[in-house]
Amino acid sequence: MRSVLLSIAIGLVGAAFIHIVIILALPMWTGEDAWTRVKMLGATNRFYSLANEPNTSGLYNENPYVRTAVCRFDISDGPVRIFAAGDVPIWTVSAYDASSNETYSMNDRSAIGTGVNITFVTPAQMLQLRRFMPRALERAVLVELSQPQGYVALRAVAPTPSQQPAARAFLENAICASITIDPA
Repeated sequence: MRSVLLSIAIGLVGAAFIHIVIILALPMWTGEDAWTRVKMLGATNRFYSLANEPNTSGLYNENPYVRTAVCRFDISDGPVRIFAAGDVPIWTVSAYDASSNETYSMNDRSAIGTGVNITFVTPAQMLQLRRFMPRALERAVLVELSQPQGYVALRAVAPTPSQQPAARAFLENAICASITIDPA
């Protein structure tokens, strides 16, 4: 009798474990994970503003007071610079790898200056930049990433209707661009 109960308990634990693994892996298998959705938005190194209502991409702003723009990047061939400036009350920026794990985040309270000025680099590119830092990157936050592909979510908070145009302009003028390192 004891071995029957042990067998049933092991079977239930095993079944629960398998179900949990399947549920967690399902987005990756179906192509409905965030990375796949961001890739479907378009080309790399370009910000795409997200709509405020549900749509076929599955990426949209759920909060009416928050505007979001997303940029997919690949730093294999060179660093990528994220730059945004404007008069918004609050902004945040988060970087994610291709597995949608957050790799870096910053907001207006922790930034140097008033805007976003981040450069994502590989370890080898970081060594090059330490030897020769271009003037344009002297005040940039340098972020070394272990994986070359990822995406950035840039958010601007506009709690009043009068701040909505500034939030839209902040995101529309944001830059997500590859840069070259001059091998001086």
